[in-house]
Amino acid sequence: MALSPLTLMAQISSGYYRMKNAETQRYMSIVDTNADFKVGPSYKNYVYADLDAIYMFENFEDSVAFNPATICYVEHISGTQHNLSGQGLDLHDQTGRYLDAIARGDYYRFYATGSGGGITVTRYLIDNTVRGTYFHPQIGDDNTTNNNRNWSVLAVDQSDTQYFGIKPEVQATEDNSYWSTLYAGFPFKASDSAMKTYIVKTVDKALGYAVIAEVDDVPAQLPVLIRCAGATPANNKTTLLSPSTTASYGTNYLQGNYYCNDVEDTNHRNVTAYNPSTMRMLGTTADGKPAFVKSNISYLPANKCYLAVSTDAPDVLQIVTEAEYATGIHELNVSTTTDDTKVIYDLQGRRVTAPTKGLYIVNGKKVIIK
Repeated sequence: MALSPLTLMAQISSGYYRMKNAETQRYMSIVDTNADFKVGPSYKNYVYADLDAIYMFENFEDSVAFNPATICYVEHISGTQHNLSGQGLDLHDQTGRYLDAIARGDYYRFYATGSGGGITVTRYLIDNTVRGTYFHPQIGDDNTTNNNRNWSVLAVDQSDTQYFGIKPEVQATEDNSYWSTLYAGFPFKASDSAMKTYIVKTVDKALGYAVIAEVDDVPAQLPVLIRCAGATPANNKTTLLSPSTTASYGTNYLQGNYYCNDVEDTNHRNVTAYNPSTMRMLGTTADGKPAFVKSNISYLPANKCYLAVSTDAPDVLQIVTEAEYATGIHELNVSTTTDDTKVIYDLQGRRVTAPTKGLYIVNGKKVIIK
């Protein structure tokens, strides 16, 4: 029986939740896609379990509140059975199984049962009491005296203890604005009207612009740029939407990435290499304006976005809105373009000596030639 790292949630009504261990006070997060639960006489104690795809995080505000990997959607199927999805994974689709859970007072216990070689084994999820920055959960018998088998199932909401907020990546000093990108496995929208979400509709290599368009509801797996309302995740709370939320916004040059698990274990190493030739990361221009810039990172960060560009794109692409981009487009009669002092390029950055009607770059300005 193969179980995904999402096989770990309690019996509860359908919705978005986090899991917190009662003993260690740590939260679960999903960091890659490789996990197993096998039963048979060839395994020690008849069970082989691999839960290293799950990391445990302490401190809600410091590491959890803004981490999409700590959130999953629980769908109650029937009785003690539930289906779980998050970070692009679906438990039932991946394994053909549902998760069983039982209530223990204010907490829940989670278990999986497997059969192999004529043996049937049930094991419960536990969090070891040895603390560390990262620690993986384990499995054990249902020992009712140990709190490390007890888990709180916490609904994601607008409260100060269970919100999901955006942590700014960049501060643009030109106007003191805060910016971030996000690639999440759940749909959401900004809770505060001062926070704006965007896609990148156009990449203008000639002018060095990344042109953004505002969007409202953000479907799952839509890479977005976010202008934050403030400097902390608590300033930038979001509202999680139904998993069936859809929207079509057309071209988007942003691409997203779920995982950056750079560990020595090849079974769990899950990284995407950064390519400076075709990727630009969120940053600022030399004069402090928000931009997508060439970076020196090795791997794409988890749950973040990059701007996909061609190999001839400039190192820095300033972020501008569609309205800002339209400002400065001038009209020029084609008969006036013969002046040798005018340097004309098409939108692909190629020098043009005999332009026809259309949009060009003339002496560094966007011009419509009629």
